[in-house]
Amino acid sequence: MQPTLYKAESGSGLALEAIDRAALVSLKQGHVTFEQEVTQLFVTWRDPIYRYLLEVFGHPAVAEEITQEAFLRLYRSLKSGRAVKNPRAWLFRVAHNLALDQQKSDKRVRLLDAESWAELCESQPDRRPSPEQSALEQERFARLRVALQRLSTQERQCLYLRAEGFRYREVGEILGISQWTVIEYLRRAIRKLMAKTL
Repeated sequence: MQPTLYKAESGSGLALEAIDRAALVSLKQGHVTFEQEVTQLFVTWRDPIYRYLLEVFGHPAVAEEITQEAFLRLYRSLKSGRAVKNPRAWLFRVAHNLALDQQKSDKRVRLLDAESWAELCESQPDRRPSPEQSALEQERFARLRVALQRLSTQERQCLYLRAEGFRYREVGEILGISQWTVIEYLRRAIRKLMAKTL
């Protein structure tokens, strides 16, 4: 028997964000294995979760380890038969909590060091058509980096999760705060960023 990946509430449409409808139909018909579906979730959400952890919590090796642990926990949870209604939100919440646990054990908050920031910048697609535009873009990134470092931890977390496409309510659930607190943190963050980067 295959584990239930999603559970629909009565009267509501089945919202599939991580796996498209065709893949779910294939799973239900037995054409795709459970492991293939979990692999698809990994392929879809590994990079966004890794980038979030790297941006908010720091060190690349730790971000990679926590990302893998989050997917391992998803696999175990689904294999045991638990339903996960929104895998994307579930994965981000688990990764966030694992990072907080790691952070508590480190007893300090780590921002990106220069090497990690350079690695992140290099991982971005190169859309620069000229050297002049490249220099302008690097200057803009440097101003943004400084502005992001001046944000509080909560403001950065809300901003990064919102940038990943989570709704205010989902960001609140992931961080364990109210939707209105998320809105206030985002308002402050955007105001600070606009003041420092314009």
